[in-house]
Amino acid sequence: MGHLHVRRRSTDYPSNPNVNVSGLTPANDFSSPDGAFFSRATNVGGQINPLLWIETDDGAMTDRTNCMLLAALPGHVGDGGAVTIDNGGGNTQGTIVGTKATGANLRRFLVGPVDCEITGIDTTPDGRTMFVGVQHPGDSGTIAAPGGHWPAGQDGTTPTATTRPRSALVVITKNDGGVIGL
Repeated sequence: MGHLHVRRRSTDYPSNPNVNVSGLTPANDFSSPDGAFFSRATNVGGQINPLLWIETDDGAMTDRTNCMLLAALPGHVGDGGAVTIDNGGGNTQGTIVGTKATGANLRRFLVGPVDCEITGIDTTPDGRTMFVGVQHPGDSGTIAAPGGHWPAGQDGTTPTATTRPRSALVVITKNDGGVIGL
């Protein structure tokens, strides 16, 4: 996927509908979606209205958060309506907009470490185990001074200043053994 920037400034919530067409808030905004995955039809999360998982790869949101994985309940054709967007310079454009993004249909599920990309999502057929790639964390640093140390320190220890960050595959399950995202 190409990089689509849906980044908003805090001053754009929710007062400017010409900028924030989707109704994003500071709790669910994102930019640069770089991968998408629908829950499998072999589990309840992939039936009827499958969950859409959105992976991001971007450095523009670092004032608020790192790259992330979002869970979305996609809308349906006709669930929104026609709107006219005014760019403030006298130019208008008609378009169709779906249902507004809310905490009920778009949420952050996972936020990665500094400088990473969230990538490579998959699940087991039953939807009870999810695999998520964390690629090139701490990439902004040097060998002598890494930009981060992830996953070192996740066990409560303090990594040394030169501990290098590593890409990893994260395995996610629910405490109750249920389907991820439900």
